[in-house]
Amino acid sequence: MKLNVGNFQTVLEKATLNFSIESVQLKLTPERIVSKMLMQHSRDAIVLLDVPNDVIELKKGAEYTLNFAEPSQFVMPYLNLIDESEAEVKIFDEKMVITSGKQKSNLFFCAPQVVSVFSGTSPREGLQYFTSFDLDESFIRDFGKIKKIGMRFGNIYFSVEGGKFVMETTDKQNSLSNGIKFDLFPIKDESDLTLCFDYRNVVNLMNVIGGRFTDFKVSFAFIRNQNLGMAYVEKKDGTEKFYLMSKTIN
Repeated sequence: MKLNVGNFQTVLEKATLNFSIESVQLKLTPERIVSKMLMQHSRDAIVLLDVPNDVIELKKGAEYTLNFAEPSQFVMPYLNLIDESEAEVKIFDEKMVITSGKQKSNLFFCAPQVVSVFSGTSPREGLQYFTSFDLDESFIRDFGKIKKIGMRFGNIYFSVEGGKFVMETTDKQNSLSNGIKFDLFPIKDESDLTLCFDYRNVVNLMNVIGGRFTDFKVSFAFIRNQNLGMAYVEKKDGTEKFYLMSKTIN
């Protein structure tokens, strides 16, 4: 069977949210690759993929489930050593064997109970989003500046403030903290609110979207009685879905 090395790397990167999810499960058929992953410890990120199988050429009717622990350590380094864009692959019960010329790599699977699979179809059925918008160059430009500053604070905020939707990074526990803020667009019929997201989760999400950002839209929800919310980023064809949960501001 033929393995497209670059496409395999891309699927692994997306399914693990830039390898911030500690394990990965990929279910392969000749037509599709499905992955449903949950951030194991913090449980604040979910990735749902149902993408075309452009990774491994499978015979009609074939089905495989690949489970890997820590793919950034135990899979990607071996793929990075393959010089060709395609390689030969054989899949066994306990491992996959990738051959490129005289180079052969054995990649062993982990036990299914090790991977942190998300069992639902979405984090919360029937959740209402108070705003949605397409990602565009203006947002990406603003986010690039937030990214440069936000590492020192560890949080990125999306807020409604006086009828405007705002993106910001700062230390909201310190009234004298520096920070940077962007007014993104006006928003009607929504009271003031603040959603706080882990900096690394947002940056990793934007990294896996990459240069194809115009293919995606983002939506935000907020549950006032819990003071928590969610960012939902979806590829417009429905094949890639990313959910980030907000956290309380202490």
